[in-house]
Amino acid sequence: MQKTFYHIKSVNANLLQLLMLFCEQHGLNLPPHVHQYTVNERVPFAEWRALLDDIEQQYPVPALGLKIANLVQPQHMGILGYIGLSCNNLAEALSFFLKYQRLSYDFMDVSVTCQQDELIISWSFDPYFKAGALADETMIAIFYNLTNQLVYPEKIGLNRVDFVSATPKNPQLYEQYFNCPVEFNHNKTNMYFSLSNLNLSVSQADPVLNQILNQQAASLIQELPECNSFDEAVQRTIIHAVHQGKISIESVAQQLGYTSRMLQYKLKQQGYTFKQRLNQVRKDLAVSYLADQSLSILEISLLLSYQEQTSFNRSFKSWTGLSPLQYRRQIIEGFMEEDHELWNIMV
Repeated sequence: MQKTFYHIKSVNANLLQLLMLFCEQHGLNLPPHVHQYTVNERVPFAEWRALLDDIEQQYPVPALGLKIANLVQPQHMGILGYIGLSCNNLAEALSFFLKYQRLSYDFMDVSVTCQQDELIISWSFDPYFKAGALADETMIAIFYNLTNQLVYPEKIGLNRVDFVSATPKNPQLYEQYFNCPVEFNHNKTNMYFSLSNLNLSVSQADPVLNQILNQQAASLIQELPECNSFDEAVQRTIIHAVHQGKISIESVAQQLGYTSRMLQYKLKQQGYTFKQRLNQVRKDLAVSYLADQSLSILEISLLLSYQEQTSFNRSFKSWTGLSPLQYRRQIIEGFMEEDHELWNIMV
């Protein structure tokens, strides 16, 4: 299956467990494959969103995401939930949330700003790769519920919530849920807190456990891909296009969900052109293929969607200064030298 931005981004499998719990409590059918994930495993965002969409089809009620979020417990956020429980106060918990949010939900970038006596937590996203209204409201409600669980029996006070989605038929349900004004059609999802909330104590604070969990989370966050998600989506799509022989910018743009002009603009923002990225992908694939002695130069040129071997030869020499055959011989000579050195050591 072709990898897209939605497959590159991921969520913690515990969030999938939350959706499964909702399905079980409401007698909804679950796709068989959702049971394959183990605790704390990474789940492609596409699969998490697909299950949300499946739930919505089976259980089409207003403000569905808010109902799902009512079942959330700290364990559904994985290690991030337990870190929150071990913090001294909400300010400390929020700082760790900002630092490690990707461990739970790696789709939208989160930021915090202060404005007069308000703390504003914002979730931004690429407008061409939207999570969807249901995913947004579910995650925001999850965050709201969990922060309240941390400071129980106190309760978080919100001044306002903004959603990027269109105004639903029952906006009052959202205002009742968050107990504050709720607006829609914004360019970011925002939650406005009074700064006084930051001093609320966490009832289960445990500084020693917090230090242990923080070290573990720091290790886990390093395992997540740090590369630009848009760039990775482009690379994967171009690789697929090369293998299919459809390497035009129009074809790649369509696979990514862009117009050709919009893709050119996005690539320019990343600092390269479509041709440059295509050449880099072809070069990387060519180097890999040339190490395989069973593939002829002609076969490699066809695998890279060149109509003629001479065209591949010219391109490869412009990338490396060597012809494909010269490069392959260099690889073979390198292997022979390594074998010779190993033999000298053995004797």
